[in-house]
Amino acid sequence: MLKLRDLQWFREWLESGGWADAFHHAGAELRGEMIEVIEALLDAADQADKVVGEVLFAKDGFAATAATEEIASKQRD
Repeated sequence: MLKLRDLQWFREWLESGGWADAFHHAGAELRGEMIEVIEALLDAADQADKVVGEVLFAKDGFAATAATEEIASKQRD
């Protein structure tokens, strides 16, 4: 499973300009791979949005569990 710290690191790398810098200095093959990774990440984000929306906002209303509440609490801290 994808680790939160890895996703946070990648986001920071994007925001800092590290990804853009690496892309500009990469050869054609690596540039292609970097674009594929971003495309896969965007596809995964679209799928996550769909699945999480279906789970959390099911027909029976908001389906929050104790685990969901615990995660939300940790993110607020």
